[in-house]
Amino acid sequence: MRVIANSVNALRELGEAPLETFASTFFLHAAAKRGFQMAIQSALDIGAILLSEASTDIPTEYRDIFPKLAEIGVLPEALAERLVAMAKFRNVLVHLYLEIEVERLYQYLQHNLGDFDEFAQHVANYLARVTGLDEDATR
Repeated sequence: MRVIANSVNALRELGEAPLETFASTFFLHAAAKRGFQMAIQSALDIGAILLSEASTDIPTEYRDIFPKLAEIGVLPEALAERLVAMAKFRNVLVHLYLEIEVERLYQYLQHNLGDFDEFAQHVANYLARVTGLDEDATR
């Protein structure tokens, strides 16, 4: 969870730059791509661990991890659907299927970082339920 939190904090800082500055500064959008990649991959890894611990089959496709987490009660379906889009975005970042438009990347910075916060909160709530620990102890 720490990797997600650190990545999201860095992404929030990058998102403070005006679009014009962000778009014209290679370092900023390269850092944003890496930050998203790390945050998304960490969420996927955490999801796979939770599925394994719940003795649930781990999907072979990354994009299927979040809906499976919704099935076992970790995530609400609406968040799982949004995170599927993030998993697909991660694949584009990692495999360079196509060039990411800087404006699209900037929009993710401005509007989608809360999904990671929501993911972390639902994971903490789930762990508190299944372990009987206080929610703060699971962070």
